[in-house]
Amino acid sequence: MNAADINWLVLGPALSILITAIIALLYGLSDSDSRAGAGIALVGIGFAAILNFTLSQISDPARLSTFGGRYLQDATATGFNWVILAGLTLAILVSWNYLRRADLEQPEYYPLMMLAALGAMVMAASADLITMVLGLEIMSLAVYVLTAWRPGRSRAAQHSQEAGMKYFLLGATGSAVFIYGIALTFGATGTFHYAEIAAAAASPDFSQPLLLGIGGVLLLAGLGFKAAIFPFHQWAADAYTGAPTPVAAFMSVVVKTAAFAALLRIAAEFLPLSSPWLFETFSWLIGITMIVGNFSALAQNGVKRMLAWSSVAHAGYLGLAVLAAGGLGSGAAQYYLLAYTLMTAGAFAVLSRVTDADDSGDTLQHLAGLGRRRPALALALTLFMLSLGGIPPLAGFAGKFLVFNAAIDAGYLTLAVIGIITSIVALFYYFRVVRVVYFDASSEMPLPENRDRAGGLAVTLAAVGIIVLGAFPFLF
Repeated sequence: MNAADINWLVLGPALSILITAIIALLYGLSDSDSRAGAGIALVGIGFAAILNFTLSQISDPARLSTFGGRYLQDATATGFNWVILAGLTLAILVSWNYLRRADLEQPEYYPLMMLAALGAMVMAASADLITMVLGLEIMSLAVYVLTAWRPGRSRAAQHSQEAGMKYFLLGATGSAVFIYGIALTFGATGTFHYAEIAAAAASPDFSQPLLLGIGGVLLLAGLGFKAAIFPFHQWAADAYTGAPTPVAAFMSVVVKTAAFAALLRIAAEFLPLSSPWLFETFSWLIGITMIVGNFSALAQNGVKRMLAWSSVAHAGYLGLAVLAAGGLGSGAAQYYLLAYTLMTAGAFAVLSRVTDADDSGDTLQHLAGLGRRRPALALALTLFMLSLGGIPPLAGFAGKFLVFNAAIDAGYLTLAVIGIITSIVALFYYFRVVRVVYFDASSEMPLPENRDRAGGLAVTLAAVGIIVLGAFPFLF
């Protein structure tokens, strides 16, 4: 392959993020003000968004691929790119003043966050297992570092470093499982390309169905770890709680988006052909994920930890879209992930404005009486909790409706019913936050000074987004 075979426009959004990360790092090495790096990052996101919009207007498939069809910037990829860029933007705004307040300013912070987003975009656009694993590792390595970002020997720093190490060890195991699945899939079919794997598996003289089935199981397990699907979800609660709040916001939305973008790609292309029992097993795991995530969230007192278990439950809802990948699943997943990004990142943005420099104070007791002390923040947090619970007319309701409808259309009625029942269970812990905020006696714990305009902008954008997206769900 030579330079003439490379479609630079298709690579445009990812290259914009990469180049911006390099510029932000070089600038950060000469300027200690991390907010300048944040500004550079936001400009780069703007360029990436323009290029992504340009690609979304192209209907010719031949103009939307490069590297011999191994990298696709089709409607699916551009849709997931919008979600990734939205999550990255909100995480940067939440970090703007947080890093200085928490004494965590380092020049590598925003470049690492952008590199993680770059890896997520590559995973969303991959049509080849090698391309996917490159994106997976670019994203994962950056997120491991960000999770353990808090230095020192304080209790919060030790918690962050422990969470980062645990995430790294389990993540490395997940990556190894995924790569072994790639090796077995290649051994069975002789190719890494999704379409060619599907063609080989569908061939009447295909002779390696068992090997391909084992490879499919390992691929599913590797991506299941990133998506926090049962039983690969154990890292989520500790990683989200130990990571600095903006990093937790970023992980909860961008890593999950990348994982489900990859799952949807392989599910739509070849995963059902790997083995007749593979999707049946996966459907059981999805049902258990919804149950475990929601019932575990019920027992949590810390809001960050509750949101971590909530993310496991939402991984189950998104799994319904993966099961329907050949039908309505892809569009439902893109909408759901955008709604999830806005309401989850928005909730973390609120927490970043009410906790101290060590992220202490995210307990329900600390939030007591927030409606009287910070009414605007309390209103925003209420909107996010209601949307996460699926209350109409907010975006969370439309997202759940779409994934349940996709599951029913694909023949998974029982799973859709489990999703509806567990959504009712989820209302108990989401409404508990609202009750504490408005009806409990005010906490005596002090709140940080309310001067974080960038964090306030993130909260406002997320709150307005879930209202508009819920009222006009077919805009996206």
